[in-house]
Amino acid sequence: MKKNYYALALAFLGLSLSFQAEAQKTRECATMESLERQMAADPSLAQRMAAIENQTRQFEANPISQRSTALTGTIPVVVHVLYSNANENISDAQIASQIAVLNEDFRKLNSDVNNTPAAFAGLAADAGLQFVLAKRDPNGNATTGIQRKSSTKTTWGTADAMKSTTTGGLNAWPASQYLNLWVCNIGGGILGYAQFPGGAASTDGVVVGPNYFGRTGYLSAPFNKGRTATHEVGHWLNLRHIWGDASCGNDLVTDTPTQQTSNTGCPAFPRRTCGNTTNGDMFMNYMDYTDDACMYMFSTGQSSRMNALFTAGGSRASLITSLGGTAPGGTTPPPAATYCASKGTSVAYEFVDYVKLGTLVRTSGADAGYYNGTALAAPSIGAGTSQTVSFSAGFVGTAYSEYFKVYIDYNQNGLFTDAGELVVNAAASSVTTIRSATFTVPAAAKSGTTRLRVVMSDNSATTSCNSYSYGETEDYTVNITGGTAKTASTARIGNSTEYSVYPNPTADVLNVVIPTDRLGSAVSVKVYDVRGAEMKQVAFDGSQLNVANLSNGIYLLTITAGDQVSHQRFVKQ
Repeated sequence: MKKNYYALALAFLGLSLSFQAEAQKTRECATMESLERQMAADPSLAQRMAAIENQTRQFEANPISQRSTALTGTIPVVVHVLYSNANENISDAQIASQIAVLNEDFRKLNSDVNNTPAAFAGLAADAGLQFVLAKRDPNGNATTGIQRKSSTKTTWGTADAMKSTTTGGLNAWPASQYLNLWVCNIGGGILGYAQFPGGAASTDGVVVGPNYFGRTGYLSAPFNKGRTATHEVGHWLNLRHIWGDASCGNDLVTDTPTQQTSNTGCPAFPRRTCGNTTNGDMFMNYMDYTDDACMYMFSTGQSSRMNALFTAGGSRASLITSLGGTAPGGTTPPPAATYCASKGTSVAYEFVDYVKLGTLVRTSGADAGYYNGTALAAPSIGAGTSQTVSFSAGFVGTAYSEYFKVYIDYNQNGLFTDAGELVVNAAASSVTTIRSATFTVPAAAKSGTTRLRVVMSDNSATTSCNSYSYGETEDYTVNITGGTAKTASTARIGNSTEYSVYPNPTADVLNVVIPTDRLGSAVSVKVYDVRGAEMKQVAFDGSQLNVANLSNGIYLLTITAGDQVSHQRFVKQ
């Protein structure tokens, strides 16, 4: 009787308990089995998930939900590593590689997205989500975002034992502020599992086996490119298996073709099932069961489904307003800048094979024309100091003459075209040895993390943006310290009043309080939505902001008064 009850509850959510056996299945995800167990323990879970589904449908009905290129927000991540041997105690570098994969896959920056068949290429979406290892723990202390614990347990199973210290694991950090990732040997051939939105906060998050986490270090092929975490974080963001966990089932997304069951390995395109004779299965989708090397896209419908969680009233909206990803001291980051694309169309002959700046050192092969290293540890460079950056070109056969250009976005505005931001403009050379150049960080650079871009091309006209013929672009993060430009803050200026806004939430008018010692300065106000897009339809008269024309949701208000900048969150209702 109980089994029938849970089956009805899942059916109400558009799910099924029918799992298709497959002789050659190699990927094993226990998310749906975990959901069934949670529903058995908590019958009210079905109601909470139904409410989330209703909110998702309302969001999908709004045309704004179809935007798929702007940034929704940045999610702080904590990684809990539980290990019984040295291999399972994965390195910081392996963890960083997984964060990099998530950022590539959820922002459509992965180079293999170009493998998407033409039939589905127009549906491949940028979900607008970024991930960063937490810089503050729940108590406000500095953290690396990584916890480690030795254990005598060799397998943990799928009953959430790893998520509690009482059962030998590590407790979750607050689910409203962090994405919790547990890395441990699950056992039973399970690669990973996740908890859908609506579940208990104490167990919220994702579990992945150590040899399936990231793309460097202790790994097991063919699941060695970090896509297990991409798949499981997809579940955590309310995505179902693409086949709907039933024969020709429903994954609750309109633009993913119906397919009979999971696909494994690397199928040949097209693979047609369930009457989808036009294009066949979307087996390259992250929510199928194919090998890591053969999954490389989310669809537009899946992106909208994930984004629904971060709108006003969304079950994960608090994550992108969390302070978990900020530096100690409570500084709230401004909207993450969106940078132009830059990519070499061919690395058949030459590519970037070495970059070094301070503590950042990376040796590599060809990265398909672009490498996103922004999740790697950021080297600190002091404003006003002299810095040396080193780089070299790798060649396949003949060594050609290559130009190197290095850019740093000193004012953090998402552009590399401002004065002084081209820090290296190296002449053409065919040497294969390491080259170096020295530059000085402006004293007026803005403190905090920003983008470093290295562009290598055989064409002297290649700039910081757009595609070019031969060569490669690599992006990294640097941390500028001691800059005289004021960083975002809500700090008190001397003994004057803090910046503030009220009432919050508001339906029409937001009062903006400017500190008394700033009242003589030129004041400007800008409003951004949760994707980082500026809202032009607001009007500021010097003390009040008219927000009546904004849609309901969470917004970021940027107040510039002279040389001071403050960021305030508010809710339009």
